[in-house]
Amino acid sequence: MSRSFATLLRVDLVLRILAAIFGASILVYILLPILMTLAMSFSAGQQLRFPIRNLSLEWYLDFAGSAQWTSALANSLLVATGTMVLSTSSGVAAAWAFTRNTIRGSSVLYLIIMLPLFMPGVVLGLGIAMTFSRVQVFGVSLFGSPLLVILAHSLWAMPLVFLLMEAVFRTVDQRLVEAALDLGARPWRVFVEVVLPACTTGIFSSALFAFVISLNEFVMALFLTDRDSQTLPVLMWLSLRSAATPMLAVASMTLTGSVLIGLALVAVARTRRMQHRLARWDQSPTGPPRPEAQGLTQAAHIGQ
Repeated sequence: MSRSFATLLRVDLVLRILAAIFGASILVYILLPILMTLAMSFSAGQQLRFPIRNLSLEWYLDFAGSAQWTSALANSLLVATGTMVLSTSSGVAAAWAFTRNTIRGSSVLYLIIMLPLFMPGVVLGLGIAMTFSRVQVFGVSLFGSPLLVILAHSLWAMPLVFLLMEAVFRTVDQRLVEAALDLGARPWRVFVEVVLPACTTGIFSSALFAFVISLNEFVMALFLTDRDSQTLPVLMWLSLRSAATPMLAVASMTLTGSVLIGLALVAVARTRRMQHRLARWDQSPTGPPRPEAQGLTQAAHIGQ
């Protein structure tokens, strides 16, 4: 073994060790605050402190029995779900339009879509609050309603969904799309039966991303909600100003649990889809089809 080759092996070993240390440090940095918050949520004391002295479920029971906290959680889930639906549908449609078509003034439209990401939440929240403070829909004030918060959160969530889905759509084999169109399929049917099934994972991931963004957003919600419509992050901030109790840790873990449940649902949906596909392959006498053959068969089917 030459000396230079031995030196390369040592350098490679050192780099691997440094990469492992760096990865472990990042993991600890992410997990440690969550674990500390989880521990403090089981505290029996009246103040939010670490380490805790006694374990108790008292604050979880108080959270479940509090109309104010459960209402704030329901508002957060409602707003996050609405934001997810609106941002995903509009972001997917816009991304597909940009991917498939040459749009005149596309650079300007792209800038308009991305512009909210560069605007501070304080500016957006205050501006939307001042603009819609006296607007009514069917006699109901728009200010303080979940609808206005959904529209505001979508300003941030939709551009991110657009960016993710634009990258996902560019991975779709355009030959399958063109084949389906040449066989007489309508564009909407090609999109629904060829494109969307190939991008299911990306769509689920984008939807979850929009849900998490809205669930944790605080600044705009602070300007746009009132006492009856305030979200959980807003109520946590207001409670922190008066007293830092373990109830804040319980609320934090509730938000974390909501995100984890969303991740679990996406993982289950992805697993079931793969199991269904594998089951069909097992029943086929020729085994798994090649992606090109499978796609062309599907294109021919929808073109009929």
